[in-house]
Amino acid sequence: MSQVSFFDIEKQLDKIYGINDFLRRLNELIDWTIFLGLLNQLRSSSSGSKTGHPPFDLLLMFKILILKNIYNLSDDQLELQIRDRLSFRDFLGISISDAIPDSKTIWLFDEQLTRLGLSEKLFNQFNEELLKRGVTMKSGIIVDSTFVDTPKQHFHENKYEKMKHGEKPESRMELFEPNFNFK
Repeated sequence: MSQVSFFDIEKQLDKIYGINDFLRRLNELIDWTIFLGLLNQLRSSSSGSKTGHPPFDLLLMFKILILKNIYNLSDDQLELQIRDRLSFRDFLGISISDAIPDSKTIWLFDEQLTRLGLSEKLFNQFNEELLKRGVTMKSGIIVDSTFVDTPKQHFHENKYEKMKHGEKPESRMELFEPNFNFK
């Protein structure tokens, strides 16, 4: 197996984002530093043990929870997906060689936020930021998280005139013009 370079990874990311740029767009939409005020409350409430692995960055951990919720993943699956997916690593700002939190660390972070009442506040703030930018998200299984552009439907002119005069269509589909605008 040949050695992977930075340019190989960038090339793969460009291909990935050519297919689905959801995570790249999400990173561009949100100023993640706005969450630090709430997240810093977590560190100020902890004992700050000097043993073991140094704590992971708070924004990294919060973005991991964003992925968990968007893609509806368990902690174990989330750890696997972060290890496996270039787009997840890019979204989180970590390279192939960087350490990533294991599932137990992710679980503990989530529990600490919940215990302090910060989890709901953070996710409400996240959703408000998306709404400010006029964005809503559909989420669910890992393959279907995406931004959705809502198509406009147009009435057939003659059907619209008939409806204005009280006539009812035979079916709902009869009302709309077919829109075969494929990209």
